[in-house]
Amino acid sequence: MLMGMLVGGHVTCAHAQEASGQPKPASTETSAETSKTIRFQARAADADELVSGKYTVKLWGVERIEGNSALFKLKSRTALENKIGNRPVQCHVKSRKGQVLSAQCENAGEEDLSLFMIQQGYVSVDRAAIYGSLFEAPYLKAEIHAQEMKRGIWSPASDEGFESDQPLGQGVIIGAVILLFVLVVALGAISVFIMRGFHNVVDVQHQTIDIASRERSLRKKEKYVIASMLDAEIKTNKNKIEAYLTIYEEMLEDFKDVAIEPKYKKSGDIVQKQPALSRSVFDGNTDKLDLLGHDMASTVIHYYARIKTIPDYVTLEPETPIDVAKTVITQAVENAQKLDHISSTLLERFVKTALISSNKED
Repeated sequence: MLMGMLVGGHVTCAHAQEASGQPKPASTETSAETSKTIRFQARAADADELVSGKYTVKLWGVERIEGNSALFKLKSRTALENKIGNRPVQCHVKSRKGQVLSAQCENAGEEDLSLFMIQQGYVSVDRAAIYGSLFEAPYLKAEIHAQEMKRGIWSPASDEGFESDQPLGQGVIIGAVILLFVLVVALGAISVFIMRGFHNVVDVQHQTIDIASRERSLRKKEKYVIASMLDAEIKTNKNKIEAYLTIYEEMLEDFKDVAIEPKYKKSGDIVQKQPALSRSVFDGNTDKLDLLGHDMASTVIHYYARIKTIPDYVTLEPETPIDVAKTVITQAVENAQKLDHISSTLLERFVKTALISSNKED
């Protein structure tokens, strides 16, 4: 895969180099579009926008909230700037128009910046962009969670941040009418409870507590089942990754003995660029990932985004230079080692936050 790098406002191709060894700038839009993944140093320009030199990067899947005050804009931009932390970001380019890129970006800690800004209530979900994608369900649930937690624009205090064309007098009248309506409803509800009697109120409270308790118990059990199934699938994938590494690390060892000609030089060979892994449990339960918590769900989504059930292949012809063949196999091994490490870390988190905690709660 061709890796693009955007540094100091210029797009460069990591593999296109001059004879001097320095990167050669990509001068056409086609070359930039070919580099789907970019890594660059950037600053936050708005709640949904990064800048780096002459380039502007719009965060994919979100859109800014129009009509907000200067204070709200400053808070949202500062939150995004702090999340970046003056470190490089890595983005997967979705589209490009001139010097404006639309991309899904992660900070140095591999945290999805779009998802973070939605969770904080500083942007809304661009439903047209995410429709039908793997990230549709978690992005929408993150927005609902931000509303429930009254974060950012969903906070009652944020209402003062919006400009209003409504005359002050009209707003006061409407507010008074709403308040009067609420008071009438409240008085009516109180009267009903008094008429039913104290004992009926207590019975209703007991029933409500019992129903809520049963619902919590069911959610805990469902969480444990989903976590156990994902844990088993990730363990299976880790075994496959380890078997893959055994084969290709051994193949890489063959290149160390320069006296022996590599096997592919005789009749050619085919290199599997990544292990073929499973994701059926994940695909069948994307609507239930919120049971694991927002942080765990986000981690699981990004783990499975790296997985391929049908791997890519590279053919090594007998005339392929040894350096080229070695580079292909080395890249495949390094990618698999990284995925193996991520699998181990994720399995440890499952034990601590999903499996053991669920059993204790039950």
